[in-house]
Amino acid sequence: MGGLEAIKDRFKAIDLKGLQDKASFLFGPTEVVGVDIGTFSVKILHLKKEGASWGVKAWGYAPIDAKPDASPDEKKQQTINRLRALLIEKGVQVKHAATAISGNAVIVRYVKFPKLTKDELRATLATEAEPFIPFDINDVQLGFHILGDLVEEGQKKMETVLVAAKKDLIQARVEILEAVGLKPAVIDVDSFSLETVHEAIGGDDKAGSTLYLNIGHMVTNLSILDGGVTRVVRDVFIAGNTFTKAIAKALQYDPAKAEEAKKSFGLLIDAEEKEKALAEGNRDALGVSQAVSGVLKDLVAELHRSVDFYLSQGPERSIGRIVLVGGSARMKNLAKALSLELKVPVTVMNPLAFVPGLPDGFPPDLLPALGVAAGLALRRNRDWA
Repeated sequence: MGGLEAIKDRFKAIDLKGLQDKASFLFGPTEVVGVDIGTFSVKILHLKKEGASWGVKAWGYAPIDAKPDASPDEKKQQTINRLRALLIEKGVQVKHAATAISGNAVIVRYVKFPKLTKDELRATLATEAEPFIPFDINDVQLGFHILGDLVEEGQKKMETVLVAAKKDLIQARVEILEAVGLKPAVIDVDSFSLETVHEAIGGDDKAGSTLYLNIGHMVTNLSILDGGVTRVVRDVFIAGNTFTKAIAKALQYDPAKAEEAKKSFGLLIDAEEKEKALAEGNRDALGVSQAVSGVLKDLVAELHRSVDFYLSQGPERSIGRIVLVGGSARMKNLAKALSLELKVPVTVMNPLAFVPGLPDGFPPDLLPALGVAAGLALRRNRDWA
């Protein structure tokens, strides 16, 4: 057995959780390049630690630019083409990659299993996990991370993060990486990658838990960190493209013009901004703001559901702040609007805040889009061992 078949076979040993005991299946050099493969763009980031400091050795961002009516195979090939060109353009020499997955083919559950050793749980994982997974257990790759022990009704148990990902999603990621000459060393989950960044930038949990909102093109990853540990993971299908579609429908724009309008105008929050737009007859700004506001209302409702669930788990729990990540995180006034709605501070993440100096010409507006890539770039081959 060789090539892809051998790699797929070894995936039986992979633990997808983005923490210390994640399993991988490759040996060799420790450096990896973080590769974030989205539906709208691909991002790469190579970090190297020299002494006590991290430095950016290579970075890149490229829209995939697949046609709206392109088939899955055509989109996949376009992704491969863009990623290959990006790696060549940026001169990336590292051959091992860390990538991540999310969406409706990935399930994260927080469950309480009977007290077992890691080896015992690994041996019986499919049986223990099956009641919690809404997929055929034979169609998924399972992973876990034990958070801690507890006693419930006199029985010793362990709180465990359970991750299930459909095998075809994992295989697709492997095939893309292999097609551009990369060897997959780590497969993480988007939200857990942000936990890695949270630790690197010294996330402050003193005022309460941190809610991360990674607003991608098609999916928004919502995660809540308590004491540096992810306690809630949920994918919400209200994301950047939802805003763009709402603008296109309201103003009768084509997708490209709607995307540009979203970036240019965003939300009008202050009375002065609205009065100025009215006085100038700026129908685009007014129309975009109104369309975006409608989508934002739906997103806020989803946030309330997740936060209420989290707070119901214990009276000591609270949300101290919200951090925005992803390509739509810098939409004008989005952070301000969310702060007004949710009554907590909202900031936009700089996932490279722990890097002393960025390369010349690095665009600051791109930083939030590199959140997942930064978490992946901080991983090391066999760092789970």
